[in-house]
Amino acid sequence: MTNLLAVRATGGPGGPTRGPGANVSQREDLANFITMITRDETPFTSDIGKSSASAIYHEWQTDTLEAPGDSRIPEGQDFIAPAAGGGTGTPPVGDKFAESGPQRTRLGNYTQINGKTIAVSGTRRAVDQAGVADEYAYQLKKRGTELRRDVEFDMIHSYNVSAAIGAQNGNARSAGGYQSFVNSGSTCVYVGQFAQPSTGTGSKSNNDGLTAPRATINVGGSTAPTRGSLALTDIDSVMQKIYEQGGKASKIMVSPKIRRDFSDLMVSDTGVVRNIDAGGQLRQSVDVYMSDFGEIMVVPNYIMGLSYTNAIMHGANHASDFLTGTARPDMANFSALIYDPMWFATAYLRPLQEVDVGQQGDSTKGMMVEECTLEVRNPLGCGAIYGLN
Repeated sequence: MTNLLAVRATGGPGGPTRGPGANVSQREDLANFITMITRDETPFTSDIGKSSASAIYHEWQTDTLEAPGDSRIPEGQDFIAPAAGGGTGTPPVGDKFAESGPQRTRLGNYTQINGKTIAVSGTRRAVDQAGVADEYAYQLKKRGTELRRDVEFDMIHSYNVSAAIGAQNGNARSAGGYQSFVNSGSTCVYVGQFAQPSTGTGSKSNNDGLTAPRATINVGGSTAPTRGSLALTDIDSVMQKIYEQGGKASKIMVSPKIRRDFSDLMVSDTGVVRNIDAGGQLRQSVDVYMSDFGEIMVVPNYIMGLSYTNAIMHGANHASDFLTGTARPDMANFSALIYDPMWFATAYLRPLQEVDVGQQGDSTKGMMVEECTLEVRNPLGCGAIYGLN
């Protein structure tokens, strides 16, 4: 018989066997509340912007300025049509005078449909339960919280790439996450046996949502790539790269373990001695790091510390094959994301909504559906450190 209590059964006693005796009239002592300690915050998606999408492939444009240089011209200089590499004239003109400059870039990401289902029996909604007024409403709220955490996972820890592999009643479309857009040496640092994507590993180009960081070991091996430790010099390097591209990062998001490593760096790398204040308190954590290129706030995210085997990571010697078996790395504590929230938004094609499946027999069924994607407005304004342990 199908269990229609909910998608997950909460169980409970069917009723004790009570015989005659002095204790036969005693009532159960069950508190009228339910505790839950699981973390439910979503630091990344709660901090970025929101926008709307009007198609399953959501697009936006980026542009950049020509590098500074010589644009001097003599008096009375005639017009020279702009061209790549500039133009020549007599007398000579600066090489930036007739430079056509960089072209705009068009980026895009597929929308991804996420959902949760709920099923509660009529009996469960009718019985008097401790801490629950309505089992269906309770499950609806619980699954909605889970769905928000799933979207957070997709955006910062799944290493998914943008893919239109889905169709109606077919495989699900995939929205590219942070790592599929922010993955070039222009703003990222790689440690251990990891590197930026390359055309030799099935990549289209960097920062396009279609590829993710790769390993430098060959496909077919049985040993996972080696990883490195967080270092202040790597953080400073990423901050410098972002600054040189024109951006200014304000946050570094890390797993709880890397968060502790970061605080330890303030002693091991800088030699700073922590003092006990007048109140007898010893401050161990570091919340803000002042780099040569601005302040960044340290933001821990528990999702980045979750164990997750990456089954879609390329190796060094195959254009389309992935690492297999024990060579696949566990992505827990793998990266540090250095970014400004202004360059990101969640673009909604269909905001979160409840689909009322209705009453089916002696159960109430429902479904929660949301369709959205990650909008990375300019990948060169953000960076990351990949390959951490």
